[in-house]
Amino acid sequence: MKRAPRSRQRHDLYAKYHDYDSEISDLLGECGFKIVKYATDSTPRRKAIDAMQLALSELAGGNLAAQIVTALADEFDSLRQNFNMASEQLSSVMLGVVEHTATIQNETAEISQASDDLSRRTEQQAATLEETAAAIDELTASVRSASELSALASKMVADAKQSAEKSGVIVRDAVKAMNEIADSSSKISRITGVIDEIAFQTNLLALNAGVEAARAGEAGRGFAVVASEVRALAQRSSEAAREIAELIAASSSQVTRGVGLVGQAGQALEVIDAAVSQIHLRVAEIATSSREQATGLAEINLAVNQLDQVTQQNAAMFEQTNAATANLTREAVELARSTSLFRTGS
Repeated sequence: MKRAPRSRQRHDLYAKYHDYDSEISDLLGECGFKIVKYATDSTPRRKAIDAMQLALSELAGGNLAAQIVTALADEFDSLRQNFNMASEQLSSVMLGVVEHTATIQNETAEISQASDDLSRRTEQQAATLEETAAAIDELTASVRSASELSALASKMVADAKQSAEKSGVIVRDAVKAMNEIADSSSKISRITGVIDEIAFQTNLLALNAGVEAARAGEAGRGFAVVASEVRALAQRSSEAAREIAELIAASSSQVTRGVGLVGQAGQALEVIDAAVSQIHLRVAEIATSSREQATGLAEINLAVNQLDQVTQQNAAMFEQTNAATANLTREAVELARSTSLFRTGS
């Protein structure tokens, strides 16, 4: 293979070097343009990064009102606007959370106070109901005992009424018997009057017979003795009739007085019977009313006991409510403490 001349070789080398130099120049020119362009572009980017970093640092420190106020390049302005809008929304939300937290604290405090008051009142009501239930128990027992006594008294009054009615019948029979005795005494008195009249007439006849026997002399002596005996018998009959009449008169007076007394006793028994009837009616009404009261008090006692149980359950529920309210209050305080770390700019 033949070599080219040396001068030609140098020319070719120079031409090649010139081409390399041109390429290097072009490359350096392009790189320089890029470096200059990057340097020119990095200033707004750096500015945007610094502004964002500062705003994020404020936001991380709890300042929710942090804003990017530095003017940025147009290509980064939407980032600034979005950040500022997000910061405003976050600040608004946090402000609402703070306000609602304060409201929750106030409401829970009022609820807790109201629950405490209601719990105390419920406890007082439970104690009062317990005392009321005990009093109603005693009253129910007393009314039940009174009802039993009223029933017993009603039975006793009914027995007394029957006895009074029987006594009234006996008194009426006694009055009737006394009246019959008075009638019999009156009849006997009339009979003794007749006997006395007969004795008087017999005495007159005997006296006349004695006079006639005396006139007859010895023949009428025996007849005179008989007439004398008849006269003596007539006198004794008359005396006996008078004594019987006196006894009958005294007996009639006593019978009349007895009839009056028995009549008064009968009237008194009638009054007693009427009074006992009224008493029996009233006692029966009292017994019925006592039974109804006992039944009503038993129902009231049952209702009060049920109300006492419900009140006890309400008291337990209020205790649970107080505990839940206390927990809610603690959570609200903790939430307020947590939100106090943020600044909203309001």
